[in-house]
Amino acid sequence: MIRRMDRMLGFILVGLAAIIWGSNGVIVNTVYADALVIAFYRALFATVILTPFVSLYKRREFIEALREWKLLILNGLMNSLGWVSLFISMKLIPIANAVLLNYLAPIFVALAAPLVLKEKVRKITMISLMLSITGVLMMLYNQFGEVNWIGISYGLLSSLFYAIFILLSKKIREGVSSYILASYTYIFTLIFLGIFTIFMSYDLYLGEYFPPQLILMGVMNTAFAVTIYFHGLGLIEAQRAVILTYLEPVTAAVLGTIILGQMLSSETLIGGILIILAGYLVSRY
Repeated sequence: MIRRMDRMLGFILVGLAAIIWGSNGVIVNTVYADALVIAFYRALFATVILTPFVSLYKRREFIEALREWKLLILNGLMNSLGWVSLFISMKLIPIANAVLLNYLAPIFVALAAPLVLKEKVRKITMISLMLSITGVLMMLYNQFGEVNWIGISYGLLSSLFYAIFILLSKKIREGVSSYILASYTYIFTLIFLGIFTIFMSYDLYLGEYFPPQLILMGVMNTAFAVTIYFHGLGLIEAQRAVILTYLEPVTAAVLGTIILGQMLSSETLIGGILIILAGYLVSRY
């Protein structure tokens, strides 16, 4: 009974995080700044919010977690590259398309999880994965009339980085709490983004009136959402978690239509239904 409740909590937390992340595209498109700068401030506010709390109240665990320093650094690198790639893609193509390309990551995870994480491949997982992929293809149908290959390429790159990030997070999560993992992820993500910003000579000054959306993205969409995602990831299999996170592109498509006027086609609606069905099947069975 307890195990079933833990699994259900895992499904709820991962799904909620995905829904919150669905608003990232709207934020990226309403802030007039480069993708790298947006990613930097997202990591900055998340680090400022979570790290002091974790380092003070879980000091021993925080220090002990450094035994996995190589994996933590690599995880931060993959996260930083994933954020920047995704945000660039969101700037160039409709946010629903960018997020959907990012969610090709489950293909890589589903293939690698049995080898990397020693997870058993479930039949229902493969069925749900096929439904999800079909949903993605339906949502992309007739969306690329005027192909922006740069935007598409960055979207595909983000999916690769996201897949590696999921596998690394799941591996680290075996011996590190979700709060510690989230904190170190933000710290190393911020460090790498800071290095990228300096190397590419980006200006971090955004004017006298700082966009409040960036604070929201750092606090709610990152410090809160990623933490509950990591906690949920520790309660369910990685293959199930990545399918549940398909709620993000569905949310992004809806918000893109309502707020940015990026209209949904019938194919997009059908694809969204298939994705939701896949999420239901993988959480129910």
